[in-house]
Amino acid sequence: MRRGRKPSKELSYRDRKIVNRLNSTFDTMPQLAKKYGISKQRIYQILIRAQKLGYAIHRPRLLARYHRTHQCEVCSEILQVAEKDDLITKRQLSQMLNIDYEACNWHLNQLKVSGVVSKKFATVRSDRLVKALQCYKYNSLPPSVVGRKFGYKNFYSLLNYQKKKGIDVERTLNPSVVAKFKQDDQMTTIPSINQTQP
Repeated sequence: MRRGRKPSKELSYRDRKIVNRLNSTFDTMPQLAKKYGISKQRIYQILIRAQKLGYAIHRPRLLARYHRTHQCEVCSEILQVAEKDDLITKRQLSQMLNIDYEACNWHLNQLKVSGVVSKKFATVRSDRLVKALQCYKYNSLPPSVVGRKFGYKNFYSLLNYQKKKGIDVERTLNPSVVAKFKQDDQMTTIPSINQTQP
C-alpha cells in the first residue's frame, strides 16, 4: 500500500495567491520564490498543478505580441518623459509614473525593442549619479565641484564614461530647464547657518 497524504483536489491559499500574482503582475518565478521563501522549482510545480486543476495561466510577459505601443497609456507616458530628458533611472521612472517597477521595465523594453525609444534611455542605475549628471548638465559648475557636492572623487572619469556610452551630458542653456532644476535643487538642500540667522 502507498503511504502518505492524498493529493488535495484544490490549491492551498498560498498557492492560489502565487497563481494570482503570476497572472496579474510582472513578477518572475525567482522573485516569487524569494518572496514566499520557496524554491523556483516549487513555483514551477505549483503552476503545473494549477493547470491540471483547471486554473488558467495568462502571464503578462507572454502578451508582448498583442501589445500595441502606440495605444498603451504607460508607453505614451514613458515617451513623454523620454522627450524631456534621458537622465533618469528606471526606479525614478516607475515612481514618476506611479506604476510597479517590473511593469515599467517591461513597457520600457517593449519601446526599446520597437525602436521608439533610444536604447540609452534610463540606463543609469544610481539615483545619486543621475542627480550629479543633471547638476553638471544644467549648471555652469566644473566637474570637480559637482563631484565634491555629490561625493564622487572620480566624477570626471564617470562623466567621460557616460559620454562613451552615448548618454547626452552636454551642457544645456535652456533657461526654463535650468530654473526648474535650481528650484528642485534648493528644495532638497539644507539651509546653511548664515541663511537661518536673521
